[in-house]
Amino acid sequence: MAVATKLGVTLRESDIVSAERVGARRRAPGEGGDAGAGAAGRPRPLVVRFTRRAVKDELTAAARVRRGATSADLSQSSAPRPFYVNERLTKYNRQLYYQTRDVGRLLSWRFLWTKKGRIYARQGQDTPRHWIH
Repeated sequence: MAVATKLGVTLRESDIVSAERVGARRRAPGEGGDAGAGAAGRPRPLVVRFTRRAVKDELTAAARVRRGATSADLSQSSAPRPFYVNERLTKYNRQLYYQTRDVGRLLSWRFLWTKKGRIYARQGQDTPRHWIH
């Protein structure tokens, strides 16, 4: 709710179906083992499921406009860090997006992004976009 407020989106609790942390737990250095030693202090990603797609689209659009947003004013005890709002892709699309980014770097394509679960690429500012599927 605080992230939505920071991004300028009006969000009610009834708009959220579920919110949970995903991925392996990250341990601070010295807690045994070396798991998560490089990611100490970073929380696990938070996945939020909304009641309507329009709410998700509004939140992701606001996050794109405010790309440099940080965790300042989110009532956290840690130092302000940038946060990112991304779509959660299917396994197939996640792998396809990874491969597209690799090929895009080799071919010097400037823009690669996802929108509404689809992957798009554009070679330059004034070139047409391509739907990768």
